[in-house]
Amino acid sequence: MNSTLPYNSFNHYLKKSFNQPVWRVTLEGNFTCPNRDGTRAFGGCTFCTADGSSSQLQSPDDSLAEQLIKGIEKQRKRHKAKKFIAYLQSFTNTYAPIHYLRSIYDQAINHPDIIMLSIGTRPDCLSEEVIKLIDSYNDKVEVWLDLGLQSANNETLDLINRGHSVEEFIETVTRVKIISPRTKICVHAMVGLPNEDLKKDPHLTKSLNTIQTLISLPIDGIKIHNLCILKGTKLALDYSKGLIEPLDLQTYLDFLLKVIPLIPPEITIHRLMAEAASKDELIAPNWTLDKDFFMNELRKQLNEKGLFQGCQIKKLELKV
Repeated sequence: MNSTLPYNSFNHYLKKSFNQPVWRVTLEGNFTCPNRDGTRAFGGCTFCTADGSSSQLQSPDDSLAEQLIKGIEKQRKRHKAKKFIAYLQSFTNTYAPIHYLRSIYDQAINHPDIIMLSIGTRPDCLSEEVIKLIDSYNDKVEVWLDLGLQSANNETLDLINRGHSVEEFIETVTRVKIISPRTKICVHAMVGLPNEDLKKDPHLTKSLNTIQTLISLPIDGIKIHNLCILKGTKLALDYSKGLIEPLDLQTYLDFLLKVIPLIPPEITIHRLMAEAASKDELIAPNWTLDKDFFMNELRKQLNEKGLFQGCQIKKLELKV
């Protein structure tokens, strides 16, 4: 674990694995999602923007080769980076015919300084054929699947229009690890969703159950997100009607102080806070505009309480 952080951060993992800082290059593969085109549902997730919660760092009108070159050069100038992650983030990046996926993945790693391929997707878009294709890229680079769940409560998944079940997610994680044990899996959980906000779940027990469900699976990494209300989303309309209220800063920090000690130390924590792509896109909560303050406050409160990743696992086991 990082000597300066009370948890196993992804940045620390990258430096330890590759002996140097490694930076993401976000790429747009022009995908969609099965809960947008009618295969599973229409409209997409209620928290997601029309551009698939894009980072907006690249233009989808540029070819992937152009995006890769521009992204690498930008990160080189900004961070003096030498090695990079090709990150397919927006929409569902395994939801296409196999020949298209192969073309996109080939282009994404077509640079000598790309050492990792990270693919954002959903549990209902990983057939055996797709998993085997993804596995083949482990011969060239390290491969991570960014696999969304958000909540381990099926009622919540229905409310946010995910279009898949918790059971599908669990089955998919297990199947990926059987077919491609080399592929690393990073899973996503969102805190404060409808049905799980402070009005309906004042102790955030459903969000806690989601974390406990995820860490019981054969995963390698986890991303924990606070809910952000973004312009143009279905949740923005619900927020305007007073139907949902995002978590305040200290409530979310208290939740992290509770769950970080339960996460096994070998699981890499990739993210602990959600951000909007831009200030103009964000409706609430405003505290997410200052990531540095948030991270410093989290580190401070963990250290003040003597908490660190995995420190309460034995206590949890004794209660079971």
